[in-house]
Amino acid sequence: FRSFSFLKHFNYSIPVSKDLLTLISLYEKKEKTMSLLQMKHICKSFSGVYANEDINLTVEKGEIHALLGENGAGKTTLVNIIFGLYTADSGEILWKDKPADFASPREAIDAGIGMVQQHFSLVNKMTVLDNIVLNLKDNSFFLDRAAAKKKLTDLAEKYGLYVNPDAVISDLSVGEQQRVEILKALYRNVELLILDEPTGVLTPQETTQFFEVLRNLKKEGYGIIIITHRMSEIMAISDKVTILRDGRQVADLVTADTNPEELSAYMIGRELNDDYHIEGSPKKDIMLELKNVSNHHRKHSRHKLENISLTIHKGEILGIAGVEGNGQKELAEVITGIQKTGEGEILLDGQNLAGINIRGRYEAGVSYISEDRLSDSLITGMNISENLVLREYGKLPFANHSIINKAAIRKNAAEKMKQYQVRASGKSGIDTLVKLLSGGNQQKLIIARELNNHAKVIVASQPTRGLDIGATEFVRQQLIDQRNAGKGVMLISADLEEIMALSDRIAVLFGGKIVGILNREEATVQKIGLLMGGISEEEAR
Repeated sequence: FRSFSFLKHFNYSIPVSKDLLTLISLYEKKEKTMSLLQMKHICKSFSGVYANEDINLTVEKGEIHALLGENGAGKTTLVNIIFGLYTADSGEILWKDKPADFASPREAIDAGIGMVQQHFSLVNKMTVLDNIVLNLKDNSFFLDRAAAKKKLTDLAEKYGLYVNPDAVISDLSVGEQQRVEILKALYRNVELLILDEPTGVLTPQETTQFFEVLRNLKKEGYGIIIITHRMSEIMAISDKVTILRDGRQVADLVTADTNPEELSAYMIGRELNDDYHIEGSPKKDIMLELKNVSNHHRKHSRHKLENISLTIHKGEILGIAGVEGNGQKELAEVITGIQKTGEGEILLDGQNLAGINIRGRYEAGVSYISEDRLSDSLITGMNISENLVLREYGKLPFANHSIINKAAIRKNAAEKMKQYQVRASGKSGIDTLVKLLSGGNQQKLIIARELNNHAKVIVASQPTRGLDIGATEFVRQQLIDQRNAGKGVMLISADLEEIMALSDRIAVLFGGKIVGILNREEATVQKIGLLMGGISEEEAR
C-alpha cells in the first residue's frame, strides 16, 4: 500500500478502484496512529536477579516518554534491550507494529532508533566530524567531507548544539562531548531517540534550548524516551511517565495529571526533603587559598586558568558556577595536583602544596570527586571492595608490611555500601565488578571513598551527576555534613539549583577567569547567569 499511495495525487486521471483507495486511506490512517515501540512483558535477569521483571512500555509517534526510577531500578537495562545491547530473556518487542529482535545496535540504528548513552561512545583521538560519520551505512570509499561537514554544521546551527567539527574529542569538555552524541543520533535521521540523562552536563540555558529541540522533534512525529532524575524536567518536557522500582513497573502516568510529590512517592516511597541541615556560618579560618594561580598551559590543555584567587574557609561550601568548559575541570585538577601550576600559590591549611604530587596532596587532606568517573576515578575491571581502597590499599588496616588484609578490605566495602546506599545487581555484592554498576552507583562508590575522616578539603566536581533524586538528596546532605564538621568544600556543578541551595558563596568562572564572587544572600539565577555569559560583576549587580 505504501507503493500505491501516490495514486491519490493524480486526481484519478488513471483508473483506480474505490476499494483500492479505501485500502490506501486505511493504511495511511494506521501509519498515523500506530505505536512506534511496544514492549510486552519484558524480563531480563543477571545472576538470577531481575533487572527488568514483566515490563510493558508503549511509545507513540510525537510523544516524549519519561523513564523514572532510582539508580539500579532497571531503566538503563530496559533501553539497552531496545537498542540491541542486551537481549530480553522473555517478552515481545514490536517496532512499528512488527515483531523486532535487535541483535545489535547496528540493527536498531538501521531500523531508526538512536540512543545517547550516559557513558559516551566516542573515539577520543578522532575529530567530531569523524565520530559523526564513523560507520555510517551509506558511506562510500571516498567520503565527501565537505558535504558531511555542511550537514553537521547545519544540524548544529538548527538545534543550537554548537561544536567545532574539526575539534578532537579528547580536547572537548564533557558537555561538548554530550552535544556530539546528540548530533550523531540526529545525523542518522532517527525515528525514536533514547536519551539517558541528556541534560546532566548542560547549563539551565542550554537545557531550555535543548528542550526546544525535543519539542520540535515531537512536532515532526519523532518518538523520544528520556531518562532523567530531575522532576522539573519531567514536568516540563514529557507527555507520559513510566516509573520503575527494583526492576518492576510501579506506575504509568500522564504527566499533565500528576505532580512531583506523586512521582517521588512512587519512585522512592516518600516525598523529597530539600530542606538541608545547614548549621551556622563559615569560620574565619581559611582552609584552602589560591593566590594568583595559573595552570601550566600546554598544547593540549583546553583552557588556561588566569590569575585565580580564591579562599575557602573552614565550614564553608564555595560553589563554582559557569558554562561547561570554562576552566572548571582545570581548576579542580590544579588543586588536586593532576595539572601543574604555572604561577601562583596553593595553600592548604597554611601548607604550600607546591611540588607535592597527587598522592601527597590526598594524604595532606585534599579529596577529589571527578566529573569523569570512568576515566579519572574508577578501575572498572576491579570489584567494589578493591575500588574503595584505591587511595589507601598500602596502609593499615588494609595492609601490614605489604601483606594485604582481605578481610579488612571486605569489611570496609560492606560498611561503605550500606552507608552510601551503593546497590549492586546480583548476589555478588562487594565482589561485583564496577563496570556492571549503574552510573549512579559508580558515582556513589567514589563519594564513599573520598568523603573520609582525614579529608580537609573536598573538591567535588558534578558530585550528583547521574544520580536519582533520592541519591542526590543524600549526597548533597553528605557534603553539607562535611561543611558542618568544619571542612572546606569546593562544589563545581552545572546545576544552578544545586549551587544556590548548598553554597555559602558562589564564584563564577568564564574563560578561565573568576568574573565574580557572590554571597548566598545576594545570589540570584539572573545575576549568576549574566556572570556565566561574561558580564562583569559590577554590571551583573
